[in-house]
Amino acid sequence: MAYAIHLVGHRGQPDSFPENSLESFTHAIRSGAAYIETDVQVTVDGVVVLSHDADIKKLTGVDIDVTKNTYASFKNIPAGFPGKFSDKFNHCRIATLMEFSDLLQYWPGVVCFIEIKQESLLYFGNKVVDLVVEALQKIEDQSVLISFDYDALVYARNKYHSPVGWVLPEWSSENKIKAETLSPEYLFVGADFCPDNKIDIWSGAWKWVVYTINTAEDIKKYSNLGINIIETNCFSELQGKAL
Repeated sequence: MAYAIHLVGHRGQPDSFPENSLESFTHAIRSGAAYIETDVQVTVDGVVVLSHDADIKKLTGVDIDVTKNTYASFKNIPAGFPGKFSDKFNHCRIATLMEFSDLLQYWPGVVCFIEIKQESLLYFGNKVVDLVVEALQKIEDQSVLISFDYDALVYARNKYHSPVGWVLPEWSSENKIKAETLSPEYLFVGADFCPDNKIDIWSGAWKWVVYTINTAEDIKKYSNLGINIIETNCFSELQGKAL
């Protein structure tokens, strides 16, 4: 049985734009994305920025660890992913979560998954969660905090009663018990270790999300498993094929 499919703009649309840039998210949303996902790191002076890695060399060409530097030290550096796009997006900069929140206010129907990255959690602890929640105040009703870090999600759930999504580090009986204990709104599973049989997919109150799927054939595969929220790097190319 097939299910209604919801594609998630994973880091916006990184096949066409620098990942986690405001331009990338704007394109995905204007193309019809009702779900998007971004990653956040925290600077040494407490600014939450959109970046998958603590080191922003991939995005800027400059070797900078955001957890050890101030936002001011890199905010004006072009962040157009030069290794992938050359100088096409030299106008892009590393965006803050506040700027992302300002953007999302124009699309109140869009749900955003905010992945709190482990590098920042290791460096700053659960203060990262506090800073993220503060930056999301304008769009708190649209936001879901997600992370590989189980303890950070427990902290978020207990302190803020926020909707959360656990990104499973592996498929195991131990993690099934932890999922049942946390009872998150969403569970994220990687395509590389997601079971191939529907009967093996854990049942629960959560919604399943699979990442990262970039072909129409694989979208159909996971939909047939009952997983109908699917992260992709090429939202606009696949949305018509997913319907």
